Amino acid sequence: MQVAPHVLQKQPSAFKSKIRRAHSSVDLWAVGVTIVIVGQFFSWNAGVQAGSVSFGIAVLLVGAAYTCLACSMAEMSSMLPFAGGIYGLSRCTLGFYAAFILGCCEILEYIMYVASVNVSLGKFIALGYPPLQSYEPLIWFISYGFTFALLSYDGKVFWWFNLLLALYLVGMIAIFCIGTATFASWPDNAGGSEFMFQGGLNQFITVLPCAMWFFAGIEALNTLCNAVDDPKNTIPRGQVAAMATVFVASISVYLVILGLPPGVPAFMNELDIFSPGYSMLFNLRRLPALWLSIPAAYSASPGFLLAGGNIVTALAESKLFPFQLSMRHHKIGTPINALALVALLSFGMCFLMMVHENADNVLYTSSIFFASLAYTSQCVGYVFLKRRYRNMERTFQSPFDVYGPAFSIVVFIICAISIVGFQPDAEATGPAILGLFVVLSLYYHLYAKHNQTFSEDERKILFFAHIAKHNNAKRHRPKRGLWKFFANRTSRASVTTTHTHKTNAAASEKSPHEKDLTGPPP
Repeated sequence: MQVAPHVLQKQPSAFKSKIRRAHSSVDLWAVGVTIVIVGQFFSWNAGVQAGSVSFGIAVLLVGAAYTCLACSMAEMSSMLPFAGGIYGLSRCTLGFYAAFILGCCEILEYIMYVASVNVSLGKFIALGYPPLQSYEPLIWFISYGFTFALLSYDGKVFWWFNLLLALYLVGMIAIFCIGTATFASWPDNAGGSEFMFQGGLNQFITVLPCAMWFFAGIEALNTLCNAVDDPKNTIPRGQVAAMATVFVASISVYLVILGLPPGVPAFMNELDIFSPGYSMLFNLRRLPALWLSIPAAYSASPGFLLAGGNIVTALAESKLFPFQLSMRHHKIGTPINALALVALLSFGMCFLMMVHENADNVLYTSSIFFASLAYTSQCVGYVFLKRRYRNMERTFQSPFDVYGPAFSIVVFIICAISIVGFQPDAEATGPAILGLFVVLSLYYHLYAKHNQTFSEDERKILFFAHIAKHNNAKRHRPKRGLWKFFANRTSRASVTTTHTHKTNAAASEKSPHEKDLTGPPP
């Protein structure tokens, strides 16, 4: 028996009327820029050891994969604006257990990434002002405290702060690329023809995850559906605009820096990539030039913590985590408990990086591994929606159809393989990832599995997909013997009773097209 969703009138939750929301796609563009663009200032230069051209190809491949991913996710948000990240759709496509694991992977990605960013922030500030080298934990504490206050107090302040920060960062990159291009000499500084390709295919696969540093985080915009007006239009426009900005900036930064002195061999070991160029451009000493990049070292923290907090809230509302984590501030509606948990876990990981020599590399590569799994699942979810609900209303359509996500899946799977099989610290990363999977699996089967439910947002936005998947599985289930005879005898009766059968599962703000729900005949 097929159950079609019953269309309910929109009933906004109390907290949604309290949140200070973003009002335009410009605000979403700004969040995308501040989350992602930090990767262009730091850390990616280690990938050039594979060769200037070889790593350039890696940047193009990964950038194309992220572009396809961003367009696919923009289309999904224009159909189903769900704030729980990959977790919500994966429940429909991959099952409840896999969805829980993937939701936790996305949370861990953001927690580890923010920890890595804040450790880098502490190092940069200490490098710019050496007396603070013994006070890096204090720098982390101030950073996390400021971010938590910014996200918890008033959304209007956050959106304005984030927009100004995005404009500063884009402006500094534009000034850097245009201004330092006059100092660039690629024949002298790019390493010559002998440095175009180094280490063969093995080295290329090894450095492929380094290229993800340019673009990681663009997917986090889809978790802001509850924090923006008209998410079906605002998020796709902001996400595509942010991806285009980041892609153009990444290619420009890479090409310009290859031509700047002191040259590629020395550049690979630089902690701060932009300082030499700023020194030449503004006639500054190295340490004052370093301070121009400090805002970039901080910029990703608010967006990633907000995204992680929203996913924790979604899991808690489905009772996969303790329900208390879904509680919001009684006046301004922010997910204060979830934000506090994510910030505390990330802050704790900063100390792990300080105590263990290679912990920062292990945490970064682990975060990239979790990101690769989440990206792959997002692409699978897009293909599921595209093929099953092609006629469902959407405000944006990816120009790459299902072929773009298929390409992205290949690239991100190779990146995941690189993490566990090709990195120098793979012997430490592999057991760490496996241990996390074991802990999460035990938690799910011992606690979450027996308490999980469907949240209000899931019932309104995603439940029709669960029903359609269930009906599709029943249609394709082989029928034998007496069961086949009985099914044929009762098929007509099911048609007449479907519209009168009531179920709590039938709750969707926007019902799919009838052809999408019923699918092809068996």
